[in-house]
This record gives sequence, C-alpha cells and structure tokens, in this order.
Amino acid sequence: RERVVAYLSSAPQLNLYMLGNVEKLGFHNAICEFWADVAEQSSEAPLRAVLNRYMTGWTVYGTTAADWRTLGAILDNHPAGAERLQDNPGGIASFLPYLQRYQAKQQETEEVMALDAIHFQPIAAPPGIGIRRGTVADLPSLIDFYAHAEHMSRSPAGVERPLRDTRLWLAEAAGQILATALTNAETRALAMIGGVYTPLARRGQGLSQAVCSALCADLIADRKQPVLYWGTPAAGAVYRKLGFHSTGQWRSVWLHSC
Repeated sequence: RERVVAYLSSAPQLNLYMLGNVEKLGFHNAICEFWADVAEQSSEAPLRAVLNRYMTGWTVYGTTAADWRTLGAILDNHPAGAERLQDNPGGIASFLPYLQRYQAKQQETEEVMALDAIHFQPIAAPPGIGIRRGTVADLPSLIDFYAHAEHMSRSPAGVERPLRDTRLWLAEAAGQILATALTNAETRALAMIGGVYTPLARRGQGLSQAVCSALCADLIADRKQPVLYWGTPAAGAVYRKLGFHSTGQWRSVWLHSC
C-alpha cells in the first residue's frame, strides 16, 4: 500500500481517483481491484505502473518502460468488462493501442485545473438564494434533479454516493434545488469536483459559481486542494474567477467491445 500510494503521489492530480480508491476501498473489495507492474520480483523493486478497476471503469498510470501490453490484456480479459477508461497513462500517449477487445466509442479531452488556498476568491450567492451542504434527506429531490441534468445526469446510486461518502453542495430557493456541485473522489490532501450543474432556465445568475465557491471553501477548510476538469469555455471562466489554474489535460474514453 505504501509503495502504491507513494508511486501514484508523483502525479497526485492525475491519479486522484486511484489514490481515493486505495484510501476508501483498499485492495480487498469486490468492485475495486489493483495491479502493479514491478520492475523485478523484489519488495524493494520500483513500480513501473499501476492499473485500477472500479466497477466497469478503468484507470492506469505508468512509466514508458511499463509492460503496457500485459496491462492491456488484464483489462481485455477481465470478466467485469470495461465501459470507461481514464486515458491519462503518464509514460505513453494513450493506453488504447494496447487494448485488443475494446475500442473508443467516444473521447473527451478537457483541461485539468487546481485551486491553491492562497488564490481562492470566494463568490457570494445571489440575493434570495440559499447555499448549503446536501444531506441524505435531500436524496429524492437530488435524484429527480440529476435525472433531468442533460449530459450531467446521474443514476440514483451516483447521486447517493457523494451524499454518503464525500460531499455535495446545493443552491436552493423556496425549497427548490437550483444548482449543485459535488466531489467524485477525495483523498487526505485532494478532492475531485464534479456534478456541477444548473438547469438552462436558471443559468447566467451566478448559481454554479456560488455553489462551487461554497464547496471549495468547505474543502479548503478541511485542508484539501480542489481539483477539477472542464470542457466548455463558460465553465472555465467560472473556475478562473474562483482562482483555479491549469495543470494539464484530462482524457476520458467511453469503450465498446469489438
């Protein structure tokens, strides 16, 4: 565990999901598995790569010298299958050429940003809007909210998980949820923000930036650095207002079997 965490921590923002899975789920969980490529069979040998499966989502990070072909075969032949790949492998441009059973159905390359506490610029909510952390009591309303959230839609389980395991913040007025932001993964030092959504009819009112600001303040108070990735200019503008700065690119791939 110590070796895996130390290795992944060399690029903590790219490996945030894997680090979070090690901390939250460990190495003995039916929905989460890890493989390590070791340079030689020794307890002191350096790691060359780490591969992680969380349900049907896969993440890999390694050096140029890693045995990428064998890592690809693990994914290809796993009985759980593969629906999504975080294709930010570090030592090579893409993990896709090493997959034989799967091909990319859809790909997105987005900008990764991080927020340093010293650069945080809080943004207040508009008048008449309440901002608060969501609770399990909000689950039915949040399931309905995300069911109509276009490309940001989530399954009921995907809504419940941050309420129980990480955190979700929301903006509301007259008992109606107007905007949300949550963390998809957290470690002791970092948190990946996602699920930022405001319905079309309420956009342009500063709701997303206000709820993101509250979430970031909550994370910084817990001494966790907020990290996120985005794909639209409007989203990027919101995050820059809050003080986020670019740290690289994030590539997501949706897979289908061939």
